[in-house]
Amino acid sequence: MASPLLARSGPGTFQDTVPDRTASATDPALVAAIIDLSADAILTVDAAEHILSWNKGAERMFGWTTDEVVGRNFAMLLPEEELARGELEWIHHTTAAEGAIRNYETRRRTKDGRVIEVELTRTSVYDDAGRLLGFSAILRNISDRKRLERQLLTAERLATAGQVAAGVAHEIGAPLTAISVAVDHMMKIRCGICVGGEEMQVLLSQTDRIAKLARQLVNLAKPAGVRFAPVALNSVVEQAAGLVQTQLNKNRITLSVEPAPDLPMLNADEAQLQQVIINLLFNAQRAIGEGGGRIRLLTRRVDAEWVEVVVSDDGPGIAATDLAQLFTPFFSRTGGTGLGLALAAQTVKAHGGSIEAANNRDRGASFTVRLPIPK
Repeated sequence: MASPLLARSGPGTFQDTVPDRTASATDPALVAAIIDLSADAILTVDAAEHILSWNKGAERMFGWTTDEVVGRNFAMLLPEEELARGELEWIHHTTAAEGAIRNYETRRRTKDGRVIEVELTRTSVYDDAGRLLGFSAILRNISDRKRLERQLLTAERLATAGQVAAGVAHEIGAPLTAISVAVDHMMKIRCGICVGGEEMQVLLSQTDRIAKLARQLVNLAKPAGVRFAPVALNSVVEQAAGLVQTQLNKNRITLSVEPAPDLPMLNADEAQLQQVIINLLFNAQRAIGEGGGRIRLLTRRVDAEWVEVVVSDDGPGIAATDLAQLFTPFFSRTGGTGLGLALAAQTVKAHGGSIEAANNRDRGASFTVRLPIPK
């Protein structure tokens, strides 16, 4: 609804609708209209954190109308993680003690359950006797800005990786190969049954691990070109599942593969897609841990333009604060190198697709890879 003071008279213009009256900068009705039509969310709460006012910017940002929120507690806007760590109490006491907090970056929940990143400025409001009446708050959605910052961070890390990758490959590649050959020879010829055979096997596996890390750095900084060819997605998924099955069995993890029937052929690099799925399966394995669990791997057709591969686990899920950083190089909470998901995201993007992660409603997390169907 338009403000009673201002009505739109044409694109980008407004006219005064109050007869014989000139609006001024101190006109309360004009000030109220400006606040209500602000692009930012502007609201007020009382001293007990009950919402008193809610402008149209808040309606657009969060999805709730004024009637739906007035009288409810400000805590309704906080995600569970922020509530659990006592953020609302901290904001309340800090604002009351210091008079205001400015440009505080945090997260808030929308009506449809999304979590957005916001910048909050909050100010205490007192009466003439110095009693706290409540607080005013201005919230600005900075989700796009934070996403761009993360993309810049990823680009910077990739650039750094590019600078060191060539040196890493050159400096440790040849020595590692020599060590691996020597260890393998000793195990076959001299240490097949001798004391120390197990230690030699550990040495060989750790040497292979270092070599793999070097290759990952090189691939991250200088990704191989995509060799597009007709690919049956279900076949790629089933082959990837077969390659990791033994490792999952050792960790008491059950893998169920659910390929959708009649999927169209894709134009993709089979080897690279297979590596993406393997990375996601091993990531799910690390998330589940040593106690055993279940991984679900499925394919499905979304519509005429897209198909998806979904890897779900029943692990502890992903901390909400980590969701936005999962595909950033070197970021890991599970003890990995932090390169697997970054490489997966890079490959999917090269195929014209997207990858995202989300927590399941009941338990665990899901990674969804969306790929285009050739036209």
